[in-house]
Amino acid sequence: MTNQCKIKAAVIGLGVGAHQARCLSTHPDCELAWLCDLDGDRLSALGAELPEARLTSLDQDVLSDPDIDLVCVASYDEAHHCQVVSALEHGKNVYVEKPMCLSREETLHIRSALRARPDLRLSSNLVLRTTPLFGRVRSAIQSQELGEVYHLEADYLWGRKEKIISGWRAEAGFYSIIHGAAVHMVDLLLWITGKRPVTVQALGSRIAAVGSKQRHNDFAVLLLGFADQTSAKISAHGGCVHPHFHALKVFGTRSTFLHETSGTVWIDSSDLAQPLRPEHDGYPAKQHRGQALISFVDALFKNKSQALVPQEDVFAAMSVCLAAEQAVQSGKIVDIEYL
Repeated sequence: MTNQCKIKAAVIGLGVGAHQARCLSTHPDCELAWLCDLDGDRLSALGAELPEARLTSLDQDVLSDPDIDLVCVASYDEAHHCQVVSALEHGKNVYVEKPMCLSREETLHIRSALRARPDLRLSSNLVLRTTPLFGRVRSAIQSQELGEVYHLEADYLWGRKEKIISGWRAEAGFYSIIHGAAVHMVDLLLWITGKRPVTVQALGSRIAAVGSKQRHNDFAVLLLGFADQTSAKISAHGGCVHPHFHALKVFGTRSTFLHETSGTVWIDSSDLAQPLRPEHDGYPAKQHRGQALISFVDALFKNKSQALVPQEDVFAAMSVCLAAEQAVQSGKIVDIEYL
C-alpha cells in the first residue's frame, strides 16, 4: 500500500456485505467510501446507519473510482466474476464473498487478472477459520494430539430451506450448492489438515427443492482422496430440517474429535466406561467472523505477508469445488486440478 493515512474501501451487495461495511466502518485504518446495492430500500437503510459512505445502485460507480483501494464484492454469485475482474483491472484489492466465481474459465480469468497486477491481493469470506473451536482442532492435528489423522467428516447443515427455494438462488441461471455451501467445509478441511486432496467423487440431488423454482441441486456429498490415503467426506444440505450448524468429525489413531449438535467432545479410549473429554472452545463465535476481513485489511495496510485467508487458499478451495461439481455432473472420480 501507499503511505496514505487510510485505506478507502467500498462494498458491493448489502446482504452479507452489510456486516462487512460495518466492520470496515469501525476499522481504524479504513475509510468506508461507497455502499452499493440494487435494492434502494436496503441501500438507504444502511446508508442512514453509515452516513460517511456515498450511495449508489451502479457497481461501476465503485469500480471506476480511482480513489478506492479495496472493494468487498458481496453481490449475487453470478456477478462475482465480472466485478472481481473489473476491480482488479481498476487497481483495487478484492475481498469476495464465497464463491469467488462459478466456473473454471472464470477462475482462470481472475487468476490472469491477478498476475497482471502482482501489487494487488485477493481474499474471501471463508469465515469458519475465525472460529476458536476449529482453530483448536487445527492445533490438535498439527501437534498430532489425535495421532495420525486418517479420516474427516464435515457437514454444512444449512437449515434454511427458504434461501434455496426462493429469492435470487432460485432465480439464478446456475446455482451450485457445492460452490455456495460445501465450499465452507472444503476450506475448513484444507485449513485444519494443511493438505490438499487429489481426487473427488460426488453425488447430488434436489429432493428438498421439488415443487419450487429451484432447478439445481439442494444437496451434495463429496468424498475426497489425499495422496497419503487420508480421506474426507463433506456434505452440504440446503433443505435439511436442522439448526444451522457446521458438524465436524476427525478420526485419528490416538483420539477422535466429534462436534455435533449433541455436544463437542474428544474420545480418547474405546472403552465405553471411560469418560469423554468435553471441548469448550467457542462455536459458532459469530462475533469473530469479521476477523477474516480485518486480517486482510491489516495485511494491506501494514504490509503483512498474508491474511487469515490467503489468496492461494481461495483458489485451492475453488479448485476442489469445481472438480466436485464436475464429479456430480459426470458421475466419475475426478482428479483435482489446482488452478
